[in-house]
Amino acid sequence: MKKTFLLIFFISLIFSFSVRADTFINGLSDINIIRNTSFAKLSWTNPKNISFDKTIVFRSDILIEDYFSFEAIEAFCDKIYEGKEENFTDSGLAENLSYYYIFFTKDRNDNYSKAIVIKDSVHQKNNFQDKEEKDEENNPEENDKQVNQLANASSQVVNEVSLHEAGIIYNYNKVINEPQNSNSPRLALFIMVKSPHNLSDKDKHAISYFIDAGTPTTIILGAGERAGVLNSYLSVFNKLPREILEWQDIIKIANGRWPNERNIESEKKAANTSFSAIYKRAPNMDNPNDNAAVTVIAYGLRPANRNIENEKKAIKIYRSIFNTSPTEANDWDLVRAIAYSGAVR
Repeated sequence: MKKTFLLIFFISLIFSFSVRADTFINGLSDINIIRNTSFAKLSWTNPKNISFDKTIVFRSDILIEDYFSFEAIEAFCDKIYEGKEENFTDSGLAENLSYYYIFFTKDRNDNYSKAIVIKDSVHQKNNFQDKEEKDEENNPEENDKQVNQLANASSQVVNEVSLHEAGIIYNYNKVINEPQNSNSPRLALFIMVKSPHNLSDKDKHAISYFIDAGTPTTIILGAGERAGVLNSYLSVFNKLPREILEWQDIIKIANGRWPNERNIESEKKAANTSFSAIYKRAPNMDNPNDNAAVTVIAYGLRPANRNIENEKKAIKIYRSIFNTSPTEANDWDLVRAIAYSGAVR
C-alpha cells in the first residue's frame, strides 16, 4: 500500500512538472504594444511558473518567423530588454517604419521558450524628432554611404543591414517576367543546375531575383558578379542559400565581409595550398594583408571598389603561376586575392 502511494505521488509530481513546463513554454501573455512615431511602449504578463527566470525582448525591422531559434535571434537582432519587469519603452525608432518584437522567456535551467513574434504599427505622428534622426536628414550623403556600403561599417551595422537585405531576397517569391538584365535568366540557370540539393520554387525565385535586381549594397556589382558571389558560396559550402541566414552570408561576401558560417577546411586549404602557391611562403595571419588574401581565397569576398587595371595585372600573374587562365570560382578568388589583398612574396 505504501509503495502504491509513493508511485502515485511520483507520477503526479512528474505530471505536475510537465504541465508547468508547458506553461513556461507558452506562458507569456497579455502582450501589448502601443506605438508612437519614435517610441513603442511594450507590456506583457510574465509566466507564473516557479521555474521562470526572465523575459528577453528583441527588435527587428524585417520579418522574423516564430520558428527562429533564440541563438539566431540573439546573433542578428537587437536585444532591447531582459529581466523580470513587465513593461519596457523602446525609443529612437524610425518614423513610419514598423518593427517586429520577438519575446522569449528563460527558465532557471537556461532553457529558452519558443519565440513569440509581434508586429507593431505606427498609430500617430508626433511633433518632435531625435537629434540623431535630424542629423541623418541634414547629411543624406553620409546616410546613403552607411546604407549602401558595408566595407568599413561597424559589425553591428553590417549585421543589421545584411540581415535586412537577406530578408528582402529570402521573402521574394515571384516569377521575374521582365528581367532587368537580359543575361539574368541564363546566369540564374547556370548557378541553379550546379546545386547539389533540390531547390524549391521559392529558392529559385530568390536566386533569380538576387542575380537580376540585387540589393542596395550589392547592386553595384552587376548581375554577373552577383552570380559569381553565389558561385563562390557554392564552391565553399557545397550548397546554394536557402535560409535567411545563408542569404545574409551572401550579402556579406558580396560586400567583402566575413560570413557567419565558416568552413575550416577551406580556410586551411587557402592558407596552406593556394596562398603558398602564389606567394611562395606561408601566410602570417597577424599580417592584415596576408589575412585578407587567405580570407578572399577561402570565401570569395568581393572588393568594396573594383580596380579593373589591378584585376588585369592579377590575371597575368595568375597565368604566369598556374600556366592557365582562370575559369572556375576558386580561380577567380585567387585573382581577387592577388589584385586586392596587398600581400607580397
